[in-house]
Amino acid sequence: MKNKNTIELSETTIHAMRQCILLQSLDADDFSQIVQTSKLRNLDENETLFEQGEQLSAIYLLLSGGIKLQRLAPNGEEKVFEIIRPGQTFAEAVLFSGGSRYPVSSISLAPSVVVSIHAKTYLELLNTSNELSMNLLAKLSQRLHWMINEVDRLTLHNATFRLVDYLLSHISNDNNESAGITLTAPKQVIASRLSIKPETLSRTFKDLSKRGLILLNGSEIELLDVEKLRELISLES
Repeated sequence: MKNKNTIELSETTIHAMRQCILLQSLDADDFSQIVQTSKLRNLDENETLFEQGEQLSAIYLLLSGGIKLQRLAPNGEEKVFEIIRPGQTFAEAVLFSGGSRYPVSSISLAPSVVVSIHAKTYLELLNTSNELSMNLLAKLSQRLHWMINEVDRLTLHNATFRLVDYLLSHISNDNNESAGITLTAPKQVIASRLSIKPETLSRTFKDLSKRGLILLNGSEIELLDVEKLRELISLES
């Protein structure tokens, strides 16, 4: 893992850390300890944060940009398991399960800023805080529920369902009007994430556009009729 572009934490960054579910339950002294051992990393586009098999040394909070978590298949193909968005944490599940190495590689999709939280320090605090442990159990339970639903989405539904579901995940559940979103990952990465072929993804985008449900403009997408998009995936549930 590269160590360049490490800078001091600003007040804005510290505030964002305080809102993170992994850190919310820490008292002032413990949180201060985390801040003192954390670092801010600036990543260029397509820069590797950590590699598959590398020794786990930190867990991460993404502040801006985008990160893909991927793993190399035996045939050399890259499979994207998750696209991390600002405000999300990653690599913590490996730490909690007792793993010592990252099972995936983490690569920036755009210029990105991440907070690197020292894993050993965090784990020591976790072992002494019941409230923190309970909050993390809740987070991991939510994560498990998400993963079960994700298996359903990727095995039981067609490409249209997967893509629409992915697009709708960028907006709030109570928004049924038109909405604009920006794709944080190239389309081939999204195709890998959704387990569909790139050409199938392109056809699905075009089909949704012809039906008047979305408007395409590069990475900018206007969801023209959110209500109908929601109805579309509800019919296949």
